[in-house]
Amino acid sequence: MSAVATRVFRSMSNGAWLISKSLNQILPNGELPRPTWAPVRLLKSWERAPMPTGIPRKTLSLCPECNREAAEAVISGEMPVTEFRDRPGIVEADIVEEAGRVLMRKACAKHGPFEDVLSNHPAFFRRMESLAFGRDFDCSDDERVHNHGANGIRRGRGTYLIVDLTNRCNMVCSPCYMDANAASFVHELDLADVQAIFERAVSFKPQREINVLFSGGEATLSPIFLDAIRHAKSVGFHRIHVTTNGIRFAQESDLAVRARDAGLHGVYLQFDGTSEEKNKHRGIANYMEVKRRALENIATAGMKATLQVSVVNGINNDGVGDIARFVSQNVETIHGVIFQPIMFCGRDENVATDERYSRRYPVSQIAYDLQAQTSIGWEPMRDWFPVSAYGAFAHLCDVLNPGAQLGSLFNDIHPDHGIFSPVLVNARTGETIPVAAFFNVEQFIRDIVQIADSGRGATIMKALLPASVMRNFDPDQAPSGFGLRQIRELLGDCFYRIAGSGEDWSKRAYSYSGPWKLVMVSAMMFQDAYIYDLSTISDSTTPVATQEGEINFCAYNGGRWRKVVEHLHQTASLGSWHRTHPRHQIYANGKRVDLGECSTTATQLVQIESERVTVQA
Repeated sequence: MSAVATRVFRSMSNGAWLISKSLNQILPNGELPRPTWAPVRLLKSWERAPMPTGIPRKTLSLCPECNREAAEAVISGEMPVTEFRDRPGIVEADIVEEAGRVLMRKACAKHGPFEDVLSNHPAFFRRMESLAFGRDFDCSDDERVHNHGANGIRRGRGTYLIVDLTNRCNMVCSPCYMDANAASFVHELDLADVQAIFERAVSFKPQREINVLFSGGEATLSPIFLDAIRHAKSVGFHRIHVTTNGIRFAQESDLAVRARDAGLHGVYLQFDGTSEEKNKHRGIANYMEVKRRALENIATAGMKATLQVSVVNGINNDGVGDIARFVSQNVETIHGVIFQPIMFCGRDENVATDERYSRRYPVSQIAYDLQAQTSIGWEPMRDWFPVSAYGAFAHLCDVLNPGAQLGSLFNDIHPDHGIFSPVLVNARTGETIPVAAFFNVEQFIRDIVQIADSGRGATIMKALLPASVMRNFDPDQAPSGFGLRQIRELLGDCFYRIAGSGEDWSKRAYSYSGPWKLVMVSAMMFQDAYIYDLSTISDSTTPVATQEGEINFCAYNGGRWRKVVEHLHQTASLGSWHRTHPRHQIYANGKRVDLGECSTTATQLVQIESERVTVQA
């Protein structure tokens, strides 16, 4: 587009927005509706409880040692679980900025001081906090679901409902937030447990769309893996996923097909790097062959994978750019990527202080490492946003569809713990560009909040949306062949994924077939006891559904609720389990996974070597 044409386009776009906004302001603001799934009417932006932000600030945290002692006291029978609820080892903590870092500091009268790093980029840290969307509704009628004292969930429905089917795993590797294969007992859900979990999941408000994530251990080892998927589907859950190391998906070419037929929508695949060297800590000699075969079989079954990357400083942090390139080159089979900095719990909870310091990887670091290790023009202060910004889109969908049976997906993870960057990838050429390079994402989010707050009728609000899209789109900076039509199609796909529902949701969610794919590159920091912030635990974010109710993922693992729950509800001792069940194969210490004959599928997956291949900006 010529310079003159660009000026005309921008002038017309801003003019259309201003005219629409002026006409909109003539009418009085409307009241937002009260859907049946919500405990009260929908909240306007200023009515939402704000997230705790600011530097410096005070909060409550855990003493790692007091928390450990309390959990061990429950396990040994010296303390009832009710006492662990009320006294999990709480101490006061300070979040401060010092020498270019954001730190958490706390001191226990018994065990002394603790300090750890939350961010190496204070300006980025503050920017994410400034863009946070407010909290979700307070929960109601949830007494039998969220009764966990100071660690109890008090707000929201969460975005992922994690269901750990088993504590058994076919690997023994680090990091492992649950220390799989190290317990002296087996903790495994049966179908009655699963049925009770999903019964509780729909028993309170707010009721929203949620991603079910079957996990473990290794979820695919559970004898009820497929039955659990079928049950979740039968009771109205359609966003059904599994998190897996991929071994069984690689070994059994039909497992993905059977899981898809049962109701599975997608797979979260453990993936720590694009070479054997970057994955040797996982203990499988042919790690990349396993991942490629798993991805092939998942794609052949008609599903996509989201890569889950555990990032450990000094081990694979210098390979995150290679992973981003791998995603771009395989975007037809990979939906997105989540970088998860190491969480010092489970197998890694007793790490020495110096090693913890050296291995700690603050969540904000991913934005700067991806900028340094790729050539797509990532700019951290322009291209990254708090994951809670998704809430603005969810809220608009709720306002536009007050008669919906369920609310939209609403992510209220704290901005210190979850960030994302929307990236546009051309599936045919691999061309990759951050969306914020040509579309003002920040202003678009603000526009959406303003549109939803107005409380106008759906017709007026829907008319304002295209005006906002036009004014925030810069055609000169957009990639060749990508215009307003393409961005409208992608936004339509995004809104459907947030708010769509029904038996055919999974099929329709995979129906977008354009060459340009929107990939969400995310980074999620889960809190261990050293960086634990109790002021954020009460938000649902990622609840784990257990026999003891739904518990925030960080409280379950970092706050040691897992140890308590699995001990209270253990299925059998390891010895008695092995007397009645065959031993499954465990891959460790450089062992190769037997994959049988080479795959004949046509799917081509590309390993990218950073020194030989670059992605066009």
